[in-house]
Amino acid sequence: MTNTIDAVKVGRVFFTPDSGPDIEAVTVLTLESHVGNVVKLVEKFRRDFYPTFKWHNQETHDLLIRAAQKHDEAKPETFRVTYQGWKGADPKSLGYSFAGHRFRVFDPNLYVELLIRLHHEFSVEGIVKAQFQLSHSGFSKEKVESFLLDLYILEMCDQIEAEIETYAFTGNVQPRVFMDFHSRMLQDEKVEVTPYPFGNEDENEEIVLPLTYYQFEVSEEDRWHITKTLTGNSPQEGLNHLREMIVKAHTYTKCQRKDMILCKAY
Repeated sequence: MTNTIDAVKVGRVFFTPDSGPDIEAVTVLTLESHVGNVVKLVEKFRRDFYPTFKWHNQETHDLLIRAAQKHDEAKPETFRVTYQGWKGADPKSLGYSFAGHRFRVFDPNLYVELLIRLHHEFSVEGIVKAQFQLSHSGFSKEKVESFLLDLYILEMCDQIEAEIETYAFTGNVQPRVFMDFHSRMLQDEKVEVTPYPFGNEDENEEIVLPLTYYQFEVSEEDRWHITKTLTGNSPQEGLNHLREMIVKAHTYTKCQRKDMILCKAY
């Protein structure tokens, strides 16, 4: 069967070693699996878990699902590889960016568009401005009040999924300060999360999150070229070369799958 995709839509990237510039291997997680897992978590979020959510307007549920499905649509066009230090200082390290992606996704429904725009910004100022826009655009009082709760759900599910990916490919956790949850890696690819507002409460439902990814070793020739350009006078050439390798990961190796399991802490 021929692989007909032109480029991999990138969700996350892990470099080995993670600092560079001489990298031995690259792991590229697909955007499709990230978005699919976020949607799954949003769908399984129990709105009666927190007392505040008991009055949640169910009319906005479908809008929240649509926002989850679309929230990272602009990542492919904003993806770039970076090589920089903290605030421009040395030492430098490899990284990547999707800067501005949440401002490039549009939807005919303002509620959906604002959820997408703010899904990395759970701030009082951002929420107040969004609710003001909604209230002056014909949305009911109930829907306006539901916005902050839907935004909380979307952002929490997005960050939990990202944390699961980090556990899966580094074994460590990347601290995320925006949402109030804690996680811990267990055996057998399980990650426990507290609080756990997902699935059937009586059955303590576990959630399988499939991660699809490409993993390839960097050739000696490419390692030499990337290191030389990044540490020389043409770093952008090296970054462009590495970016091209990442989005063409499907030409180096086959897509793989790794299942992670989200569960309640005991």
